[in-house]
Amino acid sequence: MKTISVVLLLGAVALAQDAADRITVPFSDPARPRTVKGSLVNGCFTVEGYDGKDVVVESHGAEIGSHHRPPRGAEGMKRIDSGAIGLTVEEEANTVTIHDRGAGSGKVLVRVPRETTLKLSCTNGGDLKVAGVSGDLELDDTNGGVSAANVTGSVIAHSMNGRVLVSLDRVGPDKPMSFSSMNGDVDVTLPAGTRATLRMKSDNGEIWTDFEVRLTPNASPQVVEEVHGKRKVKMDKATVGTINGGGPDLTFKTMNGNIFVRQKK
Repeated sequence: MKTISVVLLLGAVALAQDAADRITVPFSDPARPRTVKGSLVNGCFTVEGYDGKDVVVESHGAEIGSHHRPPRGAEGMKRIDSGAIGLTVEEEANTVTIHDRGAGSGKVLVRVPRETTLKLSCTNGGDLKVAGVSGDLELDDTNGGVSAANVTGSVIAHSMNGRVLVSLDRVGPDKPMSFSSMNGDVDVTLPAGTRATLRMKSDNGEIWTDFEVRLTPNASPQVVEEVHGKRKVKMDKATVGTINGGGPDLTFKTMNGNIFVRQKK
């Protein structure tokens, strides 16, 4: 396993160090399937697919605006920032793992080969953005939106407090997908010929689509729990329908927001 830190420059590491805020990480075997995993507490990812074979990671310190209030005792003083967020990057068995070191905040730009599986999550740091990647994408952001543009394959995207915006150029065959938000719209664009079963639910919003959807009537109730011999049954409020004859399940869910299922023009 190869390890490098954006903050501490390690000399005896078989990785290329381009600059203080950029590292280039080769995969063990570029010919095999590739995966990039990442988790940031104080920051978030922007991922771009490119015509290369390595992973390039750049860190950018967060901008400090006028809204930032100094702590007590720092009146009349200026804050000095390192400009780096403190990352650890590891490569093992064709999987690159990126995580922060629990201090600082900022944005992390990651360039990956176009055919790469992504498993990324952010907690506090703005929106999680992906563009131009083909693979299985798992994207999760707690306090920011999730966007994926011009992607191919399968997507599982969730935001707790933000919009989910996804545009797929091509859908992976026979793979279920899920798009959900607790507080935000879910807006997904699919190729016009996509064959799928849509399961759509908004507790406090509306559902819109320009697909021809064949709705499934009389959805069955679901048993959610059984206590002391008594069953509590909850009616499934999801709207279910098929497009282009049906296919894998695509789930769209939001508590506070609208759902938009669009045809790619």
